[in-house]
Amino acid sequence: MADGFDSSRAVSLDKTGKKDSDMESKSYPTQPDNPYSQYSSTAHHQPDYSQFDLVRATQYGVFDRCHELVDKEGVDVNTLDKENVSAIHWAAINNRIRIAEYFVSKGAAVDQKGGILNATPLHWAVRQGHLEMIVFLMKHGADPASLDIEGCSCLHVAVQHSQMGAVAYLISKGMDVDQLDRNGMSPLMWAAYRCFGLELTRMLLTMNASVPLADKFHKNTALHWAVMSNNHNVIRALLKAGASMDALNAEGQSPYDLAKQKKSKWILFQMDLLSKDKGQDKPVFLQTLTRDKAVQRYIQIGLPFFVLFSVGAILEYSSSWVMSLPLITAVGIISYYALQWFTLNYSHGSATVFGWTLATKAYLYYNILTVYLHYILSKVVLSRASFFVNTVGLYYCFYKSWKTDPGYLHATTAEQRKTIIELVEKNSFDLTKFCSTCLLQKPIRSKHCAVCDRCVAKFDHHCPWVEKLCGCWKPSVFLWLPVFLFGMILWYIYGGTVYYVMSCGPYPDGVWNVIVQSTHCAPWVTWGYINALFHVMWVGALFFCQCYQIFWLAMTTNERLNMSRYSHFSHNSGVQMSPFGRGLLGNIADFTNMSLCGLVRPLRVDWHRQYDCELTGTEKTV
Repeated sequence: MADGFDSSRAVSLDKTGKKDSDMESKSYPTQPDNPYSQYSSTAHHQPDYSQFDLVRATQYGVFDRCHELVDKEGVDVNTLDKENVSAIHWAAINNRIRIAEYFVSKGAAVDQKGGILNATPLHWAVRQGHLEMIVFLMKHGADPASLDIEGCSCLHVAVQHSQMGAVAYLISKGMDVDQLDRNGMSPLMWAAYRCFGLELTRMLLTMNASVPLADKFHKNTALHWAVMSNNHNVIRALLKAGASMDALNAEGQSPYDLAKQKKSKWILFQMDLLSKDKGQDKPVFLQTLTRDKAVQRYIQIGLPFFVLFSVGAILEYSSSWVMSLPLITAVGIISYYALQWFTLNYSHGSATVFGWTLATKAYLYYNILTVYLHYILSKVVLSRASFFVNTVGLYYCFYKSWKTDPGYLHATTAEQRKTIIELVEKNSFDLTKFCSTCLLQKPIRSKHCAVCDRCVAKFDHHCPWVEKLCGCWKPSVFLWLPVFLFGMILWYIYGGTVYYVMSCGPYPDGVWNVIVQSTHCAPWVTWGYINALFHVMWVGALFFCQCYQIFWLAMTTNERLNMSRYSHFSHNSGVQMSPFGRGLLGNIADFTNMSLCGLVRPLRVDWHRQYDCELTGTEKTV
């Protein structure tokens, strides 16, 4: 095949991955760089169309000349040229739909084989990725399972040349995702060996391609083939899908052996990470626990509780820094090894950050309930009300943001394949608007979350503090959460200040003397006070940043960070403008889903089904 090894070359690879020197690359002809370049339609001079034979007229797309030759001069549309190629082959590879329709109406054989590889017109169309031609030929009876001289079906050719649209369409129309060619190679093996982009491999895996399947001659799995071709991009996806690093081929070599033999450091690094996740380099007595995902999660969430409360206790009960420093160091060492043993290296996310959220809240509330109540709540009614409102609001928003579906895009296997067929047959299959993992057309403003491994409508960001996505469902919850959290932290700082004044005063002059006396007076409270001061800064910054993005820019966090990637953001005087903005008042109304005293009414948009910038929502009535 062009642009890489063909199937006969692939199965002739020895265990080192080197090809036999006597194998010759074959290709389907292409335009203009092809063995038939004398027919290229990119000539610089204007040719005399009246002198064209049927082949050249087809290549140039001169319909009138084709009609004249067949209808008036009696040329047979199934006549083969000197290269054993029919006219409909040339129509297929040049995507001449009108001419192909005419040839079929005149009795052209859609499954006629020809050319160097004895392939069908459908093979030629698939090789070039002409989806419109593929649909046309298949509607007129072309057989995608027909094999060329190398034993490859149209599905194998599509994979070999990274034609994702063709692959998706052929499988959706019923071709077996694990169909083997004459050499026993599956589409996934070809993708691992030939396709250095991740999308095609990821799509085949979503379509349930068999990962442990081995080829007929070499007994190589897809992971073997990926290692042999140094295809670093797909290694991670195959390993996550369950590919075995220990599977042996006909030579008795595993993928890991091949990686070491080829000295592929990056591939070995990826495999070593997965080995660590399986506990292979961890203490024997811990290997069972470290492989248990539930245990890993509990440890990751519980570790921040251990650190926060242990450090607080050490500061409170140690008589001097001579005792405190070794104990705090021990806590750090224990935490480090716990993270090493119980955190997945191969995972995008970790529950540790979520654990810090819970642990910080627990520590602060413990101090409020056991220390501050006596000094504040019993004397000031307003402080009681603010404490109650902030507490209820904080935990309500936290629970809703944690447990509510953020707006995931759902589709069954049947719906996925129906969508692919409809998009291809309507000639609207666009890879930039199609998710190769979820197999669905992506609505505008949606994105595939790498942590959740799912697409979400109106994607904003994945928040590690609540272990949840912020999407189109009730984004106001994610805005109110930092509001109440900010208020709660300020309340804690206020309470701590009152406590210091009433319990640790009077203070000497000088800021440093105040800090030292407060620390000596109440180390446990001071540890919480330090944490509160740290959190109040980033929570406040987050809140004001979100308000600016939502109400002024009318952008999500993802759009603001990656707006150069999205064509629907227009440039105006050097500033990128959002097409979804309706002015400050309109943006506030849309976000809150409330009418602003009749001045502006909110626009309801179903972001699960909105595919362009022309908003088709309805205004909410008062």
